[in-house]
Amino acid sequence: MRLPGAILKRKIQQRFLLALIILTLGVLALKISSQPDDETNPEENLKKITPLHERVGKVNGLNIFFIETSGRSCLTARQACGVESAARANPHASITLFMEKTPIANLSRNNSDKDEVNCAITKFLLRRIENVRILRQNLLDHLEGTPLWEFYRNGLLNKSTTPLVHRSDAIRVALLWKNGGIYLDLDCIVMRPLDSLNNTVGTVRDFIPNWIENGVMAFSAGHPFLHFLMKSMILAFRPDNYLSLGPSAVTEAILDFCDRDDLPANTLLFCSRNSSLFIQPPESFYAIGSGRADVFYQPKTDLADWNKLKHSFLSHIYDSGSGRPVPPTSLYAQLARDYCPFTYRTSESHDSF
Repeated sequence: MRLPGAILKRKIQQRFLLALIILTLGVLALKISSQPDDETNPEENLKKITPLHERVGKVNGLNIFFIETSGRSCLTARQACGVESAARANPHASITLFMEKTPIANLSRNNSDKDEVNCAITKFLLRRIENVRILRQNLLDHLEGTPLWEFYRNGLLNKSTTPLVHRSDAIRVALLWKNGGIYLDLDCIVMRPLDSLNNTVGTVRDFIPNWIENGVMAFSAGHPFLHFLMKSMILAFRPDNYLSLGPSAVTEAILDFCDRDDLPANTLLFCSRNSSLFIQPPESFYAIGSGRADVFYQPKTDLADWNKLKHSFLSHIYDSGSGRPVPPTSLYAQLARDYCPFTYRTSESHDSF
């Protein structure tokens, strides 16, 4: 009578041991999967990022997008800062980064260490911030079905001496017309939610009156102005003028489409085809304009410049792609520290911002 009991006891012990092994392996796997993907991600920064995921719920329909036309495999830290800031300020929006998948410029790799950090930051944006997605595509395909398609197919756009700029100018308008949403340049640092923006562009106070920048544009899909703008861009194109498809084309198109001689800020314009658009004041996007770009890079920040940004949705950081040094006490560094903290801290620790 003892043998069956002994066998049963051993079986119970074996099953208990097996269950304990499985539980131990499960805990180990969980610990491994929770480790940061990139060596450049300091644990303290990941903990500070975590609340972003908790705030991200169902996407509210707001579409914010960026364009990178060079064909690089990764963003620079300063570009990544723009994406991170938009995601943080708009946690329920869909943030899309359109990246050209075919290199269209001769891009040298002078600093492999810096490239490694930049790629780690880019991967972080995609893997850890839930409302960011990156689409690698032939971006000129988005011109199909728009007035700009034949302009491209006929080879006129390929004559540009600044192809990165002109392609970006064309693609952003086509994407806005097709999909609607908010387009942002990658050198913008977003400070506030953007869900109140629609059918609007912003003025600048530098140099030329009635000057509209195209670094921030918000429109509903199919807005008739955008169709008019694309046709105007074809006529305005000058291969050797990098602004010809950008601010100058947008400004002239608004004056024509809305039958205006001026473009006063804080004004709702009633335009052709029963449409309207709102002209934002410089404080909204370009409180510190290109004529004062040095302000962003000075070691000492003037309180008056901080005050200029009090009512801004974002700050367009002029000259951010030039490689100018960013002192840790500069206005640019302070904005990055506040609004794209992961990107700034990671790149700063590797001297790559």
